[in-house]
Amino acid sequence: MTIAADPVLVTGATGFVGMNVLELLLAAGRHVVGYSSTEMPAPWLAHLRTLPGSLLHEVGDIRDAERLTMIMRQHGVRSVLHLAAMTTGAGQEAARAADTVGINISGLVNVLGAAHVVGATRFVFAGSVAVFGSSVPDGTLLDEDSLRSPSTLYAITKMSGEQLTARLGDAFGLDWRIGRLGRVFGPYEYSSGVRDTLSQVYSVTAIARRYGHASLPRPCSKNWHYSRDAAGALVALLDHHAPPHRVYNLGTSQVWSLADWCERLRVRYPGFTYAVEAEQSSAGERIDLWGDNDGGLLSWQRGRNDLDAGPGYTLDRAFDEYDSFIRESAMSGFAA
Repeated sequence: MTIAADPVLVTGATGFVGMNVLELLLAAGRHVVGYSSTEMPAPWLAHLRTLPGSLLHEVGDIRDAERLTMIMRQHGVRSVLHLAAMTTGAGQEAARAADTVGINISGLVNVLGAAHVVGATRFVFAGSVAVFGSSVPDGTLLDEDSLRSPSTLYAITKMSGEQLTARLGDAFGLDWRIGRLGRVFGPYEYSSGVRDTLSQVYSVTAIARRYGHASLPRPCSKNWHYSRDAAGALVALLDHHAPPHRVYNLGTSQVWSLADWCERLRVRYPGFTYAVEAEQSSAGERIDLWGDNDGGLLSWQRGRNDLDAGPGYTLDRAFDEYDSFIRESAMSGFAA
């Protein structure tokens, strides 16, 4: 199976991880079909057209099984990277429950079914560290077989998505794989209306660019996943001729704190200030860290061993590249 030569369908193509995946695939000269519920912003589309690969972007809802199947058949799709999901925060669960379940569950079933109908082979489902839940002790290394205990609606749908991918993937004869992502940040992250949980790195960076003050409940140490590394890991899983495992935690060994990032912002943006304080006593904007503890670290060993994934971006390299992207790119997602 020569996967790298196949037309690739990327669902959720206008999401920020999706954009990083499109950029990587197109830079490698691949033929990509992007599928998402929104039009590709014009500056982004113009940028992607400069890359050596070919891109066809189709607008549609993954809950529309007939349209999805038609698009996949029309473009001869043979491999699928399924990124489309509604990332609903705890505050919006009740209001957006039907859409979250519809997109994350029914939509996934439609994509799996369409892949089967058109004769696709490789199917990669983008999972999430959220399936392990919020009560994991800080710093615990979460391997692929660690106990899954989802505690939010989004996490429950992602765990169900893993189970559906395994069950229907086998029933449909798909060569399926699951690649779990950690706390991703980086280029192309923006407020899309689908993700109401923008990363904390995005939030403090936006405050720094306004020369404001950020209040952090704690330093918040994680193996934050730079979006270019996350995209690279997903594409490596998509392209590997025969990954020896079905499930991969696509973490990174780079562990640092949000306070470390803020310290670099303080130097780069004079006038920006921050404080680490259990109770907010200073003026400014309080950063929501989504719970009272940092939780576990998504493992990286299996992905590094099997998929040839390198160590990834260091904190300083990610900071410098992301800052340059924000300053220089019309596609940064930040206000000018």
